[in-house]
Amino acid sequence: MPEPALSVVVPTRGGVRRLPVLLDALAAQSLDEPWEVVVVLDGDVDGSRALLESYADRVPLRVVERTGGTGVGAALAAGYEAARGEIVMRCDDDLTPRPGFLAAHLARHRSRPSGSPPLGVVSMTRDVFADTNYAAAYGRPANQRLLAHAYARPADERWQHWAACNSVPRAAYEAVGGFDPTLGYREDSELGLRLAQAGVEIVIDPDLEVEHRSPAPDTATRAARAFTSGASTVAFDERHPGTHTVASDAPRDAWGRAVAAAARRIGSRERAAALGRHVDHVLPRLPEAARGKAIAWAVEAAAVAGRRVGDTAWVRDVPAVPVDTVGVVVPHHGDPAPTLALVEQLLAQAHPVQVVVADDASPEPFPDREGIQVVRRATNGGFGANVNTGAAAVTGEAMLVLNSDLDLEATFVADMVAAARTHPRAVLAPRMVDEHGTEAWVGRDFPRVRHQVAAWLTPLARFRGTTAWHRAVGHDVRSHRAEGEVDWVVGAAMWIPVADFRAVGGFDERFFMNSEEVDLQRRLRERGLSVVALRSPTVVHAGGGSSPSESRRRWLVEGQLLYADKWGSRRALQAALGAATGVNLVVNAARRAAGSDVRPLETARHELRLLSRRDT
Repeated sequence: MPEPALSVVVPTRGGVRRLPVLLDALAAQSLDEPWEVVVVLDGDVDGSRALLESYADRVPLRVVERTGGTGVGAALAAGYEAARGEIVMRCDDDLTPRPGFLAAHLARHRSRPSGSPPLGVVSMTRDVFADTNYAAAYGRPANQRLLAHAYARPADERWQHWAACNSVPRAAYEAVGGFDPTLGYREDSELGLRLAQAGVEIVIDPDLEVEHRSPAPDTATRAARAFTSGASTVAFDERHPGTHTVASDAPRDAWGRAVAAAARRIGSRERAAALGRHVDHVLPRLPEAARGKAIAWAVEAAAVAGRRVGDTAWVRDVPAVPVDTVGVVVPHHGDPAPTLALVEQLLAQAHPVQVVVADDASPEPFPDREGIQVVRRATNGGFGANVNTGAAAVTGEAMLVLNSDLDLEATFVADMVAAARTHPRAVLAPRMVDEHGTEAWVGRDFPRVRHQVAAWLTPLARFRGTTAWHRAVGHDVRSHRAEGEVDWVVGAAMWIPVADFRAVGGFDERFFMNSEEVDLQRRLRERGLSVVALRSPTVVHAGGGSSPSESRRRWLVEGQLLYADKWGSRRALQAALGAATGVNLVVNAARRAAGSDVRPLETARHELRLLSRRDT
């Protein structure tokens, strides 16, 4: 069998939803010479192997399977090593080459005059966006500017666009040493630089643009990538001095000062994403003319911060959670009846689960039962400590933490498993309603003083239930309309990857009840996980079955103060809530004067006692 003229190398991880479009496009290609597709399966985390096997009779396909997790550079190096073609082409799994695309690439190389230096052909990617405010204001215009800039590049700078899709003679690739598998980012343009330095002529052909289906969909994602890009520019220049001109970050005008001020507050990729999420949140309320500027401000600030911090740690294709084994931890304290009812529902699930009931020194101990594991604590340590005890017994790769007062459908676990395949390496929460069908606010913004003040103020209670009030207290109102990423989700029902839970140390056991799930998710987000509020499945949460109502406000305030100690300022929170207590006192006094049965002084003293507690 003759050696192929062209090898198309496709690195993929968690790409079961992206690959079909690419493979269908490759199946539609027609070449006059032999060719092959080498798919590097960088760990089969989502059933991609079975998908690839289904295309074996439609595409000249070979699969190189790795355990994965060491980065796209290492995956590409493995694919190029396995390639047999005279010309090797990289094609990412979220691209859609038009019919004739491969033949056109090969023709560029075949038309090369004899004795000419090797040719490197770059296909720029034209991003395909959903119709969103971000896409209209920034995504499409920025991509158009990038394309125009790339096509105008002088020859000695074109290597900077050696990225998602390009082709080069295999001999030229091997002569420069191939991909550097130790690079976590810019492994592509770093190879392009070495090719250019070795005499490969790099061309960027407008007729060979290729559709890119997975551009950054919002400001949060774009800002996070800008942070890593900025950091990697510095790291790249350290490896290849003088190849990048790193602009001075000293502000020279009002715009520069605004960017620099925002950049000073960004110390990590997660903080860059948080700034982007804030811009996404306010974007619909901005004038259309200002939206692009707002996004550009966040993106530029993230890039400046990245250059300052120099941290390029970023996993592009994060490993999906293996979902063949799932553990469920049910914290128990009090009446065993609700917990027993939930256990029965779990044992009847369509997807098998390991059930662990964590008994937090309950006055009514949970009974031993066949088919489940009961772990018992000697003392009542609160929600976080109890879940940690239960989690230590979980043997699966993923864990569901479920309050004992939930009601589940028989397909709940299977539905969460399916959601985890769509959202790999994420904390997930199902939609939640009470017994009357009223939907809970599962998705939340990270607590800020203004949120807690709004919830504390008695005069605002009359607006409870309005969208404005929900925004004011930190509810993510978008999560009621569509599935999406949020800052954190309520802890009554959560899917958590076990390895990541253990890597961050689980729940902080200083929290007795309330705010522990916010703190945990903040640490998981810093580790690189996302947090998603789902629209399906739905659970029913009776509420109150897990804790005595008379203690809830005390636990709530204690948790808020401890959270402020870790992530903000306790004094600032105490001062703000103390001032809000003063407002409540005045309002309640007026209500009492008008005949309402309220006790202004007693209420104020109680609130101040809550704020002055030091045992948290």
